[in-house]
Amino acid sequence: MYRTGLPDNISVSVSIPTDEDGFLDRECPNSVCKATFKIRVDDWKEKVRDEEVFCPVCGYSADSNHWCTEEQLEHGKRVLMAKVMPMIDAEMKRMAQDFNRNVRGNFLGISMSVKTSGSPPVIPLDAADLMRQRYTCEVCQCRYAALGAAFFCPACGHNSARTALHETLTVIRKLPELRAALENSLDRDAAENTFRVMCEDCVGRLVATFQRFAEATFNALPNRTDFKPRRNLFQNLVDSSDLWEKAIGVRYESMLTPHEWNDLQRFFQQRHLLAHKDGIIDDDYRSKSGDQCYQPGQRLIIGMDDVLRFTDLVEKLSHGLHQSCASSSPLTVEDR
Repeated sequence: MYRTGLPDNISVSVSIPTDEDGFLDRECPNSVCKATFKIRVDDWKEKVRDEEVFCPVCGYSADSNHWCTEEQLEHGKRVLMAKVMPMIDAEMKRMAQDFNRNVRGNFLGISMSVKTSGSPPVIPLDAADLMRQRYTCEVCQCRYAALGAAFFCPACGHNSARTALHETLTVIRKLPELRAALENSLDRDAAENTFRVMCEDCVGRLVATFQRFAEATFNALPNRTDFKPRRNLFQNLVDSSDLWEKAIGVRYESMLTPHEWNDLQRFFQQRHLLAHKDGIIDDDYRSKSGDQCYQPGQRLIIGMDDVLRFTDLVEKLSHGLHQSCASSSPLTVEDR
């Protein structure tokens, strides 16, 4: 049997790059989630346990060996090939020389040549993202970041809806910076289309994060067991306002001016239209939102000023809700 000169085992150490702020990219191994997030590399080493890591978005847990991103795995393969291919090339050359010596002098002129493949380039990973939300866990102080709302600390699994809401509002207020960055890097049409999609995504993000905040605030009430709110109730402003009135004696309308309340209802209806009707105007939207600027069949347009207005209203309503719950009970409402 011919034995090659290659070692039986090859060990390669791969250094995974971090971004300029020292954050390491991670990816949820849950196949139905696959959310990407970041965590400070020193917190990954010092605070995260090898036995259990939590996805900030869906709460899935797995040991620390399962959180590499697809890009990092490809990066590791390139580093491995960069080390292994020169060894394979050298071994193939040696085998060719042995073969040529053995066939020399025979009637047929047979020879073997080897064309080396060269070492594939090792390209560094780009981990920067302007719209990524950053968090610090209230329990263990682990620092992490994610695109969109993240509810669970990767290190300890703590769930803070209040922190998620605050970070969502902070990031969405960076829309002017994002628009400038897109205009500097893309052509006019591509920048405009990308920004439009991001504004629509912000509308959905605001409703989802406020819904989670309202659920967590309601679940912290001492009398919460007296009520059984239906699933996704807090996506409906009128119905959830009715519930708050029964639970704490306060309605959303008392926390906002009439004009603000009308605007907020319109934004919530726009989120519903984007999520379920692809943004196409129908009579139901016109009736429930009071928005008569469109005719049925037109497509909803979400501008940056609308998103920033929506952001301010969500912040005002969430603050008013927290204050109302705290003053209605001898117990301070904490999110869980």
